[in-house]
Amino acid sequence: MTSKGELVGATPTDDQPEDSISDSCIVNIYEASDCIPPHIDHHDFARPFYTVSFINNCNNMFGTEIQIIGDGEFQGSVEIPLPVGSMLILKGNNTDVAKHCILGVPYPRISLTLRWMNEDKIPFRFRTDPEIENLRPFEL
Repeated sequence: MTSKGELVGATPTDDQPEDSISDSCIVNIYEASDCIPPHIDHHDFARPFYTVSFINNCNNMFGTEIQIIGDGEFQGSVEIPLPVGSMLILKGNNTDVAKHCILGVPYPRISLTLRWMNEDKIPFRFRTDPEIENLRPFEL
């Protein structure tokens, strides 16, 4: 997403190496009417992070102030449709200043959010699973 709230393609960014593999994945499974309230993601995770939408479309709202109107209803500055198969890239002011939320979804939906833990926030004595330590991106 650009600073103007435009959806952009999945390309390597200056913040993450081209061969980088995320170390965290959130799987959100939504039923009809489920939503995610306005929030700013924790700064323990590096920017950018990526969310991919599956099964059904939904709308994501952004704004420095987002009002809660009712169950799954929010009022903010910018509403962006997330079509099936789209990838939302969150970085800059879109993750650190503006809040974002998922409006109540009309149909079941699944999303995957990929992100990286900041090196200085990794828990004491944390060990990576040996099976994924040498994992590399698949060559097409």
